Amino acid sequence: MGLLVCSVGPAAREAAAHPISLTDAFVYVSREKVSAQIEVFVEDLYFFQALEVDERDYIAADEIRRGAEAHKKFLLERFRVRDVRGELLAGKVAAVKMFDISPQGVPLAELMMHKVKFELQYSLGEAPEFLTFSQHMADDVLAIPAEMRLVVKQENAGAPKGSRIQADQPQIVRFSWTNPSLSSDASEKEWQDWLGREKDETLGITSYSSIYAFLYIEDFEIRLEVLIPLLTLEEDVPLQRADDAFLTIAEQDAARETIATHFTAGNPLEVDGVRVTPVVQRMDFYGLDFKDFAMQAERRRVSMANARLGVILSYPVKSSPRSVKLTWDRFNENVWMVSTLLYAFDADPERRVLSRVGGSSSLEWTSPDRRPPAPLDAVDVELPPAPRRTIPLASLALLLTSLVFAGVAARTKRRVAWISALVCLAATGVCWPFARLTAPAFWRSPPAVTAERSREISSILLSNVYRSFDYRDESDTYDALSRSAAGPLLEELYLKIRGGLRMAEQGGAVSRVRQVEVVDGVVAVERDATFADRRGFVYNCTWNVRGTVEHWGHIHSRTNQHRGLVHIEPRDNAWRITKLELLDEKRLKLETKVRGL
Repeated sequence: MGLLVCSVGPAAREAAAHPISLTDAFVYVSREKVSAQIEVFVEDLYFFQALEVDERDYIAADEIRRGAEAHKKFLLERFRVRDVRGELLAGKVAAVKMFDISPQGVPLAELMMHKVKFELQYSLGEAPEFLTFSQHMADDVLAIPAEMRLVVKQENAGAPKGSRIQADQPQIVRFSWTNPSLSSDASEKEWQDWLGREKDETLGITSYSSIYAFLYIEDFEIRLEVLIPLLTLEEDVPLQRADDAFLTIAEQDAARETIATHFTAGNPLEVDGVRVTPVVQRMDFYGLDFKDFAMQAERRRVSMANARLGVILSYPVKSSPRSVKLTWDRFNENVWMVSTLLYAFDADPERRVLSRVGGSSSLEWTSPDRRPPAPLDAVDVELPPAPRRTIPLASLALLLTSLVFAGVAARTKRRVAWISALVCLAATGVCWPFARLTAPAFWRSPPAVTAERSREISSILLSNVYRSFDYRDESDTYDALSRSAAGPLLEELYLKIRGGLRMAEQGGAVSRVRQVEVVDGVVAVERDATFADRRGFVYNCTWNVRGTVEHWGHIHSRTNQHRGLVHIEPRDNAWRITKLELLDEKRLKLETKVRGL
């Protein structure tokens, strides 16, 4: 570090110095330890250790050695290395390399011509994946800004990683021991292969100091998902805490309402020209070791130096949006631009840049000629009606009366009885077209559904049942579900399937059903005595359901297989599921991938 002095003599310590303090730090990281070599100008010792100057404006050799000894503690306090959880690593000064000091000492005017090198060492319990470096080499009295040129080299890796870090602004460095960085002379193909592996390992989130924004546009919901470092968030939202370095669970909970207000009140979003108020769907505090931000974060104390906040804002819509406009107004002196990924339906993502300058703080999207999702129509009953029989009530009554009179006539031999019997018999024919009653012919079987049609009906109804949960509003889901299910089963299905679509790994988010496939099936019962309509049937089948949950560019796909008895009956001239008996359930596949980062 060097401070260019503008005058000489003891009074120079109080004089104006170079407008910025610079330090060089060279760090070598192995699996067992961190070695940091920090080069210090004698001028640093003069300022921070108050070296005495003699009458000749020289600093004696012994005085320089005294300052170097005192500076060990200074460096251990001001140069900080934190592990993945933000805990400070305990360091020690392993060596001090002095320059050849003239017996006369060093003149005050030549302080920037000589360096003292300090080697600091930090032991590691295991090979680190992340280390966080920070420095506070500034002079708090003179308020001189401090900048460090930091170079970090990993053991058995290629090119080192260089950066400049300001005072109290941490730099996070990731180390891969399975996919170490390549040397500068690697081929383009080697670099492409390395980048692919790096993307797989980090799931696309490679910067630890940037704000990530993801805008999802779907048929019944728009989501804005923001991933922001806590130190960046604190520039706008004060995070009260007892320990300046950490935020406890209780302190996180206490800050949730303020954070929610910050995001719901800002960054206005319009759908089809109308501003929509968001609902905070999720808010998680992520430690540095968390990669898959779509997963549910463990509730724990987090480090302010390297933790991030993930917040999901949901904007419900009743139908497919035609236009969306997002205006980012949460910039500050350190946030000038936000890189945003736009995911519109199933199209490839688009990268947009929102900036506080140049009038580019808004993102606008207009729908292409896209058809809205097909409505969940009921499945019509395409069968002949159940067999019925028409009964001529008046004719039957007259026929019975005629038989009664004939019986009387046969016993009494009375002529009037015979005449009455003949009259009633004649009236039977006359009244045949009148006073007729149509009733089900219980003695005849209704027409049966063919095996091919029963599979088709079952497949459509099961698919419709799961698609009903595309709607985000509960009443809309119920309405859609009622077109494919009926009776007491309706509420049971809602609770059972919604519970089955929740992915516990993703914080209980309801997955979006992408595919419902009937693998096999057979009509188990063609006639069920409990059916109100005997044309109903019971289908014994196995079906697979593939659902996805997507957050922050990560797609979690899960396929579950179900086997059960599906009771299907005509209701209001449409096929509906009236009972569902699950016999077996199992998970077939769970996978995670990155979408277009």
